Amino acid sequence: MSRASTKPPSRPSREWTRPVADESIKKHPIPVASFIGAFTATAFGLVITFLIVIATWLISAHGSESVNQVTAASGIAWLTLQLVPVSIGGHALGLLPWGFMIVPIFLTWRGMHWSLKSAEPKSAKDFWQCAGFFSISSGLLSATVAAFASSDALSANVIDAALRSSILCMCVTTACVVSFAPSRSILTDSLPRFVSQAIRPGILTFLFLFLCGSMICSISLALHFKEIAAVSNLMAPQAFDSFFLLLLCIGYLPTSSVWSMSYVIGPGVSLGGSGVVSLYQSHPGSLPAFPLLSILPNSSPSWAHYLIAIPVVAGALLYFLVPREQWRARGSGFFSVMRGLVSPLEVLTTGVAVAIASGCVLLAAVASSGALGSQLLKFVGPSPLALFTTTATILLVTVAILLFIPRILLSLFYLWQHRGESVEPEENRIEE
Repeated sequence: MSRASTKPPSRPSREWTRPVADESIKKHPIPVASFIGAFTATAFGLVITFLIVIATWLISAHGSESVNQVTAASGIAWLTLQLVPVSIGGHALGLLPWGFMIVPIFLTWRGMHWSLKSAEPKSAKDFWQCAGFFSISSGLLSATVAAFASSDALSANVIDAALRSSILCMCVTTACVVSFAPSRSILTDSLPRFVSQAIRPGILTFLFLFLCGSMICSISLALHFKEIAAVSNLMAPQAFDSFFLLLLCIGYLPTSSVWSMSYVIGPGVSLGGSGVVSLYQSHPGSLPAFPLLSILPNSSPSWAHYLIAIPVVAGALLYFLVPREQWRARGSGFFSVMRGLVSPLEVLTTGVAVAIASGCVLLAAVASSGALGSQLLKFVGPSPLALFTTTATILLVTVAILLFIPRILLSLFYLWQHRGESVEPEENRIEE
């Protein structure tokens, strides 16, 4: 049998898939190709946001703004699509519609593909260098846009723009590189076993919680449809205004889903310094007219306490998804039997899976919370640390109950069955 046929199919040592050659694309070194790809993606993004902003400005009742000011505003709008906080008239705006991230993600993906075709990488090192140069170039370009587009009325922090854009591009380019890798698990092949086995259960548990939050959000939208329609008519009485407001609400739908997820987990949503909406209390206080805030309940319904079953079910799902070795009670005494309840690998894998699920919840909460003005709305959304702690606690407690209680009962039954047996000391045993 040849050596190539004996290699495991998922090992990263196999050959990488080469990008499909395109004669119309000129070949460049990796740094140059990466910069051109990042520049092209940024340019297309700026053009798209400029067309939307200029159309909104021309259709609506605009004031004395110049074309240069509108152009600068489109640059800031491009940064907000990458979740870069902005300042409007001295008021911070950090709660951004991260549903629109699909635009920079798509442009980055296409730009990275062009860079790979131009650079023609031949090894894993070349692929990762292309991803790194692309992410750095994108961050520098975003920082340049923030520096030139910022003004006293509308501004973005240069460092925030560089960091957030680089992080977003690194995630997208990593996924792009993995699509050319010999194995989709190339990033986890070198990880310890208890880490690689915990990634899938942790991510699926988070997706289950997010899906439940989306369902609760849809139900809340249906129940509060009249309030949302009234607020929308108040904010956008004209047809074209309603269209752009609808687009804004669509961008905030993932944010609403994360708010609903936080609601069912327990911490709920904070509204400034005193307002809070959770399973156990609902005091939203005075809120501005905005459709996103209209889905928040004014009081906690009597059946809301039963929603705590959703994160408990998520913990049970994680328990069944984590791979475990076949277990049976064995030993010669109480302490000997109890020492074999769980293996160290099970404990480590379960702990890492809970950490991954809770970490994803934490990242979603960070993206779905922030400032929405000043005074009472300096912070709106779920508290990331409180949501992370509550999620980890519920998942750990649920998994611990499902893992330990059945095994303890089976161990006690095993000891009761063998209660009359005596174990001969080791030194008195005679080898046959």
